[in-house]
Amino acid sequence: MSGDPVLERVRAIEDDFADAMSRMYGVGNELARLRAHLATEASPEHWTRVAAPEVPPSPSPVATAPAAAPVAAGHVTPPPRVAPPMGPSMAPPPSPPLPPTEPWWQRDGIIAKALAAVGAAITLIGVAFLLALAIQLGFFGPLARVISGGLLSLALVGAAALVRSRQTSTVGALGLAATGIATAYLDVLAVTYVYAWVPLGVGLVLAGLIALGGVLLARAWDSQLLAVIAVLGVALMAPFVGVEHELLTGGFLLVLTAATWPAQIGRDWWALELSRVIPTALFLTALAVAHDEQGIAAALAIAFALLVMATTLAGARVGRLPDQLGLLVPVGIGPLWFAGMAFDGRWTGTGLLVIATCLLVLVAGLVGHDERTALVHRVPELALAAAGVTSLTAAVRGADGNGWTPVVGLALCLLWAVAALVLRHRTTLFVSWALSTLGLIGATTLLPHVALRSLADEVGPTHLLATVLLVATLAVTARASDVLVPDLSPALPRVLVALSVLVTGGAVVLLGALVGQLVDDARGGYTAGQAGATVVWMATAAVLLLRGLRGSTIAVPAGLGLAALSVGKLLLFDLSFLSGLARVLCFIVAGLILLGMGAGYAQALERSRRGGGGPGTGPTPPVDNPAVPVPVPPTV
Repeated sequence: MSGDPVLERVRAIEDDFADAMSRMYGVGNELARLRAHLATEASPEHWTRVAAPEVPPSPSPVATAPAAAPVAAGHVTPPPRVAPPMGPSMAPPPSPPLPPTEPWWQRDGIIAKALAAVGAAITLIGVAFLLALAIQLGFFGPLARVISGGLLSLALVGAAALVRSRQTSTVGALGLAATGIATAYLDVLAVTYVYAWVPLGVGLVLAGLIALGGVLLARAWDSQLLAVIAVLGVALMAPFVGVEHELLTGGFLLVLTAATWPAQIGRDWWALELSRVIPTALFLTALAVAHDEQGIAAALAIAFALLVMATTLAGARVGRLPDQLGLLVPVGIGPLWFAGMAFDGRWTGTGLLVIATCLLVLVAGLVGHDERTALVHRVPELALAAAGVTSLTAAVRGADGNGWTPVVGLALCLLWAVAALVLRHRTTLFVSWALSTLGLIGATTLLPHVALRSLADEVGPTHLLATVLLVATLAVTARASDVLVPDLSPALPRVLVALSVLVTGGAVVLLGALVGQLVDDARGGYTAGQAGATVVWMATAAVLLLRGLRGSTIAVPAGLGLAALSVGKLLLFDLSFLSGLARVLCFIVAGLILLGMGAGYAQALERSRRGGGGPGTGPTPPVDNPAVPVPVPPTV
């Protein structure tokens, strides 16, 4: 066999493979030594040097040939890893200390900004005191006062431009410019209101031009601080100077609010928005409540509401304009609401409140926001909530506290509930919930007329109409709640339906009292109404039981509960208050209804059992039993 060429070829291949493995071991040893050397040189001085491990000499080709088979099978021993010894000496070096934090008074020039704002305010107060003192003591003539104020304003703005061109920081320039603009405002107030040298229209035009110049300068310098100081400064100083000209000052602030709105185009300046709206709203509210000229104050309030609503709509519907704060929608309608409540004429005040409600509903209908919109920009929700308040106050104002107040209020509640159901709008439903709660609380004043027979003579048509409206409101609100908020617990719609059924009995009692008044026997009619209420509840319980037999899971317990309540009323109340024919008829009719309910329920139950199911479940479908599985013989 020694001369077999195949065997000789196999031996040659084994020798070549052993020689290749010896070379690979040599390369691995050299790499291990090099890595150990590099690791030793790169380690800190306090690390302990570790010599490279000794690798035994490579075996001879003949001796390694039998051992090469496992290596050829894919298992190669990796070269040894050399690492510095573990111990305390291997702790990483300490990290460098963090740089000291900058004090808050050195951040973004906050001290300079604060000084500029305070300096502008102090200067404005000084100018206002100067004007007041000049008016009282006559230090110099009116013309000199006006000219000096204008020169001071120009000098301050010029100095601001000079500082802005020479300094990198804009804080000083902003303070000077804001003070100069506010001084110009006060000068216009003096010319228009105090001395009456120019008509009101001219003064308002001048004020608007100054406001426009101030916001343009603020936009050119990209400074919300300048715009806020200019607008807020004049808004606070104008009532002080024009204290004897409230209506003119209110008109001026209205023009100021309108003229400064374009400054927000392309900017997100919420502070400016608050500064231009809130002071005007507060001043116009004070005018609407306290001023003798209620017509002019109401006109200013309407104009202000239209301005706020228009800017809000523009911001919501035009993409290039910034979104307005939704929180300012109720603020913008506030003066008009106070004007409607404080106006001497009832119908005029009611009309103002109706106008406010219509504006709010219009804005809520034209502004659409999705769920991702920030809360401060969610105009529809805030507008509808404010509309609920204004509509309720309009109803109370129109009814003027007489007997029609519950009727008008409950009619309003029904209107909101129907709107929520028809429009499928959740926010409208939430407003309807709030108003229905108030209406239910107010309807408790009807309980004495339902529970006391001595008040049967005092029952009027308004009581019955209010009760019917309450029943309708509860029923529609229950339906709207079930449709719009299905994820909510079903307890709320069921409670509302139960309340509507109970109130229906009260409506029957009041109807009986009214019919009795027509025949000069109000108490007899009240007694008949009580009997009718018991019968109505019994009939409703029967309907609920029938509905339960047709598949409703809650109708059977509800029907049984209402039947138990009816029997309790029959035994505890009707037995004591009813007499004669009314008592006989009540007990006979109620008993027949109970007998019919029992017989009908038993028959329906038996029919259901014959069909294979229980009551309320319907016939049970046949059961399809599967065939017994046959064991499958094992396969080989």
